[in-house]
Amino acid sequence: MLTVYIFTGILGLAFTLIYKRLPQKNRIELVRRLSNDRIAAELKKLSPSGDTVSDLVSFFDRRLTLFALAFTLGSVLVIASEIKTLESNELLEGNMIKRNTYTGGKKDVRLKVGRAGDEEREEVDITVSDKGYTHDELIRMAAEADELIADSMPADNISTDEIVSDMTFATSIPGYPFKISWRTTDPLLIGKDGRIDQGRFEKLKEKRNIYEGIGVGIHYELTYEDFVHETDLTVRVFPENMNNEMSLSEYVRELAHEKDVNERKEDYLKLPEEIDGQLLVYEEVKDRKSVILLILTLVTALGLYVREGEELKRKVKEREKELISDYPQMVNKFLLFYSAGLTTRGIVKKLSREYRISLEKGGKRRFLYEEMLICEGHMNEGMGEITAYEIFAAGCGIHKYRHFISLVTQAIGKGRSDLLIQLEREASDAFQDRKNRARELGEEAGTKLLFPMLMMLLTVLIIVMVPAFISFRF
Repeated sequence: MLTVYIFTGILGLAFTLIYKRLPQKNRIELVRRLSNDRIAAELKKLSPSGDTVSDLVSFFDRRLTLFALAFTLGSVLVIASEIKTLESNELLEGNMIKRNTYTGGKKDVRLKVGRAGDEEREEVDITVSDKGYTHDELIRMAAEADELIADSMPADNISTDEIVSDMTFATSIPGYPFKISWRTTDPLLIGKDGRIDQGRFEKLKEKRNIYEGIGVGIHYELTYEDFVHETDLTVRVFPENMNNEMSLSEYVRELAHEKDVNERKEDYLKLPEEIDGQLLVYEEVKDRKSVILLILTLVTALGLYVREGEELKRKVKEREKELISDYPQMVNKFLLFYSAGLTTRGIVKKLSREYRISLEKGGKRRFLYEEMLICEGHMNEGMGEITAYEIFAAGCGIHKYRHFISLVTQAIGKGRSDLLIQLEREASDAFQDRKNRARELGEEAGTKLLFPMLMMLLTVLIIVMVPAFISFRF
């Protein structure tokens, strides 16, 4: 796997370097293969007076570079994770696990265990403690812990002589450093967690009178580093409760824990070699995070690649909104200048000139007037006025502009004299559309504010209700 990861990382880096060194002609050819008419059209909309080929190359330069760099960096993380995984071999000589030093702390090792000759494996988590120290006050604290355990162990039962429901086998006691492990003389009746198996009574009633209660010995150990305090007691259990059978992995875990406690001074924890006369086989379960990292790398790289396309679509939508927003103002200016006696060609030139002056003063570029500059350029080059207007409408790509240009071209081509009336009607409709759009934007803003308002309401309710509840309580 490590070889595969290294190869993918080199592949990503090589692609980045090769792409950056490609001649311009080859890069343009590659971009043309990757692009489509939609992307080219959207880039043309965003930069109507620019070079479409150059815009395409710049767009895919950014898109492919982000993809390749993300893939390469992710591959580096994958390789590092895989190397770390390969170096962390915990299982030695088939069934040996090396302990940490005194200050190294515990470590958890995940293994697969199975009987020799059997392909089936069960996963088991083994906890290996570090080499520990002794403590002077452990004996006194153990005596105190015995009293606390005696009080808490019966749980909801009346006493240890009448156990009818689950007991409490605490694994630790707050304020005490001990870890508590439990064993019973009948683990099928009382599990290591204190639960009682009701089904066990069905098997036992054939041999004894279960209604007189069944005596079960309980052994628990308080351990802290190499200190062990053992206690034996007996309880009497009467019918009533739950199922608890120990699997192979649970049995191995119990034996491993017992050996871990009793062999704290050894450098290695030797796992059980056989159970019921059958040999056990262990396999270490390696946490291969590198595969997950590789998947995340691919997802991230593809996400960045797709994101550039989505960003392009967003810019195109913003352009459409801007054109729709500028339409009423453009119609009003056209009506004003036309009623003042200017021709349609003169109006286009005047609007273009005003826009150029605005840009020289640091004004913002507007897509509408960029298209109008192109229209003026076409007419200055000798193109027919009607054709130039039709190209202008196609460049804008909005139905409103096609309708407006249709009115203008009909007046020019057919000599209609009612253009002024048509422009007044169009200006009135544009103004009405602008009001409707403003109303829609207001409704959208109100919807977006709904969630923050609900959060504020919830905060106010908490501020008001919590002190009220507190005052009632006291």
